[in-house]
Amino acid sequence: MKRFQNWLLSASSALTFLTISVSLGGAYSISGSFFGNVSVSDLRRFGGVTIDDLRALELWRIPVSQLLHARMLHMLFNALWLLLLGHRLERRIGSLRLLLLWLVAGGLATAASPIGVEAPWNVGTGASQALFAFSSCALVLARRQAIGRGYTAAVASTYLAIGLILDLVTAGHPKLGHLAGALLGSLLGAAFLNLPENPTGTTK
Repeated sequence: MKRFQNWLLSASSALTFLTISVSLGGAYSISGSFFGNVSVSDLRRFGGVTIDDLRALELWRIPVSQLLHARMLHMLFNALWLLLLGHRLERRIGSLRLLLLWLVAGGLATAASPIGVEAPWNVGTGASQALFAFSSCALVLARRQAIGRGYTAAVASTYLAIGLILDLVTAGHPKLGHLAGALLGSLLGAAFLNLPENPTGTTK
C-alpha cells in the first residue's frame, strides 16, 4: 500500500495528471469539448510559447507550454509515456532531478521548437520535447548500467522511434525541438551518472 501511495504521489504521476488536466481544459475552453482538437496557434493565449514571448521575458510559458496539446490523442499518448518512462527514471534519479530534466531540457527544447516555423504555427507546446529528453537520458543511464537496461531501453527506444517516424511523416525531417530535447536529455543523463542515486529516496 505504501509503495502504491509513493507511486501515486510521485513527480512523474503529477506531471502526467497536470498534462492531462491542462490539455483537456484548454481544449474545452477553445472548442467546447474536452476532446476537441484545436489549432496550435490558439494555444498561445493559454501558455504556448513563441520566440517573441521569450524576448518579452514571459518565462512562465516554458513550463506551462509543455502541458498543452493541440491533439488529445497525441496528449494521451504522451501522458502514457510520461508515466511509464518518467516513473522508471524517477526511481533512479529522484523526483527533483526528474523535474529538473522536465523543466530545463523539456522547457528549453519546447522554447526552441518554434524556430524556423512560420506564423501563426510558430508556437511551442506539448510534452514531446521533454519525452525525447527523458528517453535519451534513460538510454544514457541504461548504457552505463545505471538503470535497468531491458525495460527502460525498450520503452525509451520505442518512444524515440515513434516520435522520429511521426516527424518524418508530418514534417519530412526530425523536428528541432525533438532533437534539442534528445541532446539536452543526453547531457543531463551523463551528468546524473556522477551524482548519488535517487538522493530523496522517492518512488522506491
